[in-house]
Amino acid sequence: MEKSEFNKKIGKYLKEKRLEKKWSQAELASKVGIDFQNISRIERGAISPTLYWFNSIAEALEINFGDFIKNALKE
Repeated sequence: MEKSEFNKKIGKYLKEKRLEKKWSQAELASKVGIDFQNISRIERGAISPTLYWFNSIAEALEINFGDFIKNALKE
């Protein structure tokens, strides 16, 4: 899998999970401790989140880190 495809799958899954919680990008960013623009970039597939961000995002969304990755990539 190419990096751009990986980033898009992660971003799509992140957006789905964020919207399930009915959170704005700013709300998720606040819970994670990063700028909302970075959430936007991740959701668009423009950047790859660091492992620390991945873990923080999964915790905020109350999803197991491994399950987040596995579910995002199977779509």
